[in-house]
Amino acid sequence: MRVNRYSEFKTGWPALLSATVGSAVGVTALLFYSLGSFTAALQKEFGWSRAEVSSSFLYTTIALVIFAAPLGWLLDRFGPRRVAIISVPGLTLSLFLLSQFEGELIYFYLLFALAGLLGSGTTSIVYTKAVNSAFFTSRGLALGITLAGLGVAALALPPLVTGFVQSWGWRTGFTVLAVLSLLVIPFVFFGLKGSGPRADSAPELVGANRADALKSRAFWTILAGFLLVGGSVPAIIPHMVPMLTDVGLAPASAAGIASLIGLGVIVGRLSIGFLVDRFFAPFVAAPLFLITALGCLLLMWGGPGLAPAAAIMIGVSFGAEADLIAFLCGNYFGLKRYGFIYGLIYAAFSIAVAIGPIWAGSFFDRTGSYNGALITVAVMLTFGSGVLLTLPKNQPFASKARTEQPVAEPDELTV
Repeated sequence: MRVNRYSEFKTGWPALLSATVGSAVGVTALLFYSLGSFTAALQKEFGWSRAEVSSSFLYTTIALVIFAAPLGWLLDRFGPRRVAIISVPGLTLSLFLLSQFEGELIYFYLLFALAGLLGSGTTSIVYTKAVNSAFFTSRGLALGITLAGLGVAALALPPLVTGFVQSWGWRTGFTVLAVLSLLVIPFVFFGLKGSGPRADSAPELVGANRADALKSRAFWTILAGFLLVGGSVPAIIPHMVPMLTDVGLAPASAAGIASLIGLGVIVGRLSIGFLVDRFFAPFVAAPLFLITALGCLLLMWGGPGLAPAAAIMIGVSFGAEADLIAFLCGNYFGLKRYGFIYGLIYAAFSIAVAIGPIWAGSFFDRTGSYNGALITVAVMLTFGSGVLLTLPKNQPFASKARTEQPVAEPDELTV
């Protein structure tokens, strides 16, 4: 019997809405997309360099990576709702503590690490598990919608936070982030109800075991490809506001242009989500990554006049990584050990994301220009696209219908 591709949205929309809101106000979105808005104020008050300010998110990432394996186990054991309900207040507390910061740079870093530790249950690892469990025939589109929440954050946070920082100081900016982190509470409590592993409406979870996943070529190809991609585009996102103010734009104008990255993120994630349900995912992703590479070159050569177009082009592929990782993990490895497998790849990807702004800031601190960083990003995106194009086309757990879960061939991943 033919299954309506979009019928899953009738029953899965509460989880989808909750996951989308959660993605927009999770630890990654709130700290990563707002960091550029704090840079000038923190430099002025504490005398830190841009590389030092950009390094803050690395400590969040280190904490996320350290807790990735335990988080994956908790997620597979208790489900997304319980994990998120505990983690959201922890993230709020850590953001409030940042607003009260007084001291040395190392203590500032430790507060960012605390945000990563307490807020680890607000990342896409948690929310994509809920969506992957509720959607099968439209999984790509559902994940694209979910992670478009990050695009909303990228669109809204730079001008919002910059406005508060300019008017009332950077402490108020972190207080605003703390308040925003609480917005997801009612959605998690009601929308993710029944989304855990024992939900009666969910099919029995099948998938590769840990050992077979770690031995597969698909796992290491996905990991290598997204290390290159993760270390590239995110390297320049926190630097967009200072990069544009360096060429003479006012902070508010620079923040407005930087927020256009969020528009690109939304377009990229919805486009990716729609297309990967119909075509082999790397064939969809590679052209978008190359568009972003071109956007980096356009930003370097086009000046302020072309900066809005370049920002949108940069956002297009920045809107593709996390949902592509989630989609590919679901299709190649299934949901049985999804939290563990996705957690490992996402942890490595997150390290690359966190290191990127540091080396980009170091480029500027040494040379007084971001041109070398922009060229490096374009090269890394090109290589990352090539790696992902080598993925095998056979995806053992790419369900064609809600009630149909393909079984791997004997020489492929086994349950």
